Amino acid sequence: MFDASQVQFNNEVNSLVGLKTSSLNQVVYDYTFWDDFVKKIYSKDSYWFENNISSILKSFHFDYVSVYDTTFKLVHEATSDGLELKGLVSMDVLAKLKTDKFLNYFQLTPNGIIQISCATVHPDNDPTHTLTKPSGFFVLAKSWDKSFIEELSLLSSSQIVFLQQGDSVPQKADFTISVNRILNAWDGKTIGRFVFTRTTESMMLFHKLKDSMLLVLGLAIFCTGFIFRYAIRKWVINPLNLVTAILKSGNPSLIAKLQQSKGEFKDIGNLFNDFFRQRDELKHAKEKAEESDKLKTAFLSNVSHEIRTPMNGILGFAELLRTADLTGTEQQEYLEIINISGDRMLNIINDIVDISRIEAGLISVNATCSDINEQTAYIFTFFKLQAQEKGLSFKSKNGLPANQSIIHTDHEKICAILTNLIKNAIKFTECGSIEFGYVLKNLKKANQTENLLLEFYVKDTGIGIPANRQKAIFDRFVQADISDSRAFQGAGLGLSISKAYTEILGGNIWMESEEGKGSTFYFTIPYKPENDKKTEITSILPVVDPESYKPNLKILIAEDDSASKLLINLALKEYGKQIIEVTSGSEAVEACRQNPDIDLIMMDVKMTDMDGYKATKEIRKFNKDVVIIAQTAYALVNEKKIAIDAGCNDYISKPISLDLLKSLVQKYFA
Repeated sequence: MFDASQVQFNNEVNSLVGLKTSSLNQVVYDYTFWDDFVKKIYSKDSYWFENNISSILKSFHFDYVSVYDTTFKLVHEATSDGLELKGLVSMDVLAKLKTDKFLNYFQLTPNGIIQISCATVHPDNDPTHTLTKPSGFFVLAKSWDKSFIEELSLLSSSQIVFLQQGDSVPQKADFTISVNRILNAWDGKTIGRFVFTRTTESMMLFHKLKDSMLLVLGLAIFCTGFIFRYAIRKWVINPLNLVTAILKSGNPSLIAKLQQSKGEFKDIGNLFNDFFRQRDELKHAKEKAEESDKLKTAFLSNVSHEIRTPMNGILGFAELLRTADLTGTEQQEYLEIINISGDRMLNIINDIVDISRIEAGLISVNATCSDINEQTAYIFTFFKLQAQEKGLSFKSKNGLPANQSIIHTDHEKICAILTNLIKNAIKFTECGSIEFGYVLKNLKKANQTENLLLEFYVKDTGIGIPANRQKAIFDRFVQADISDSRAFQGAGLGLSISKAYTEILGGNIWMESEEGKGSTFYFTIPYKPENDKKTEITSILPVVDPESYKPNLKILIAEDDSASKLLINLALKEYGKQIIEVTSGSEAVEACRQNPDIDLIMMDVKMTDMDGYKATKEIRKFNKDVVIIAQTAYALVNEKKIAIDAGCNDYISKPISLDLLKSLVQKYFA
C-alpha cells in the first residue's frame, strides 16, 4: 500500500508540474515562427514590440520577455511589476541557443527561482526551426514565486520545500511519501530540487489498529470453534478481504460494504472513500486544467488565424493597388477583396467583444417597440443575394399578420441571433434550400398573452451535425477544439452568443440535425404585443440615394485621427458649404463659439485635451440647437445612451458606414 501510494504520488507530481510549465514552452514555440516578428527584429520597431511582445506578460501571466538580434544585441526587454529581471539571459545561453534552437531551464536569482524558455526566431514557413538560419532570439520567463508554489502545494495535497545544492534533507516523518523534482540550469548542472511530501493517513491509522486487531485475535482463540469461526469471519476476515480487494481494484461498491462494517474497519472504509474521492477530484482537476489549457491555446491560434487571414487580404491587395498600369476592373476587384476582408475581420472582433461582455455580465435587454415582420423582411433582403450566389433556394415565412407583429422586445438581439443562424446555414449548405421564419405558440390552453411564445426557426439542407457534437454545439469556443485543418471560417462563437442572447430575452434555443441531410435551429422569445399603435417602432435607417437630397450645411469635424477625418470630410463634402476641422475637444468648443451658425458637428468621443462627451456638454451650455453626432470606436450596446445623456443627438460606430452616415444627415436635415 505504501509503495503504491509512492508510485501514484510520483505520477501525480510529474503530471502536475508538467502541466503547469507547459504553457511557457507552448507560447515560445507559437511566437518564434512569424514573418512579422522577423521583420520587426531587423527594424527594431519599439511600438510594435510594446503592443505585440510586452503584452504577452499580462495575457499569459508571465514575468519576463526579451528579444535579441543575431549579434546578441538586446532589441526589446520587459518585466512584470515588482520584479528586477533585467539582463536575465547570459551571452553563454544565447551562444548555446544558436546551435540547440530551443532551451528550457531554471535559474536562481535574487527574485527567487525563474523558469526560462527560449528559442530562435524564424519565418512562418519554418515551424521546425531547421529550414532557415535564426533571425534572432526570443526569451520568456516565469517566476516560481510563493503564490505559484502554494498553488502547486494545494493541487498536489502536499508540503513543498526547495533545497539548493549542499542543503541537508529534512528528516522525514513516519508514514510520509516524497517526490524530488530536480531543477537544472542551462548547462545541465543541477541548481536545486523541490521536495514534495505527503502524509499517508490510511497507513497511520492502519498502524494504530494493529494492536487492537491482535487483541481481538488473541481473545478469539479462547472462544468455541463455532463462535471463533463466526466471529473471525464476520469481524476480521471479511473486512480484511474487502481491504485487500479494495487495494487491488478500488471498486466503490466494495468500499461501501466496508463502510457498513463496525468499529475500526468502518473508519478504514471511510478513509478509503476519502482517499479515492480525493484521487478522483485531483484527476478531474488535472483533466479540466489540461482541457482548459488546450482550449485556450487552440482558441488563440484560431483567432490569430482568423485575424491574420483578412489582414493578409487587406494589406496585400492595398499594396497591389499601388502597382502601375492596373485596369479599372482589376482595381475594383482588389477593392472588393479589401472590403470583404475588412468585414470578415470586423465580424471576428465583434464576436470576441460580445462574448467577453457576456462572460463579464455586461449584457442587458434594451426592449423597444419592434415590428417582427419588418425585421424578418430586412434580414431576408440582406441575405438573399448571398444565398443566390451559392445557388440556394432562400425562403422566409411570417407567423403573424401585420396588425399583430408589433411586439415589445430587444430587436437588436433578435436580429443578431437570426443573423448568426442564417450565416451558419449559408456557410454549411452547398446545395438545396434555406428557410427561416417564426410561428406563434401557446404554452397552455388558456388564451393568455403571458403564455404565448414566438418560436423562430432556421432550416437548411446542409452538411448536418454529428450526433456526438450536437450536445456541445452551443458551448463557447467549441469550433476551436476541432482539428487543425478546418474547412470553415469562424472562431466558434456565434452559437454561444446566440444562446446567451436567447436566455437573456427569456427564451430557449435548441437544434435538430441529421448528418448529411441538414439542420434546423429553433429559439423562442416571449410574445409581448404592443397595443398602443402610436408607439414609435424601432427600425433600421434606410440606405439613401446620395443624389436624392443634398443640404447646404456648415459642418464641424472634431477628430484627432487624420484618416478618419479625411474619410468624414470626403463623405460629407457634397452636403457642406463649409467644413471646419479641429483635433481636440477644447478646439471644438472654441470653434462653436466663433461660429454660432454651425449646423452639424461630427464629434469623436476620444480626443486629447478634452474628450468628445465633455466637449458636447460645454457646447450645450451655449448652443442647444446644433446637431451633434458622436463617433466612437467602442461600439458597446449602451454607447448610444451615453452619447444621448451627454447631449448628442445621435451616434455612429467605427468603422463608419458611409451609407449610414448619409442616412443620419438626411434624418436631421431633410
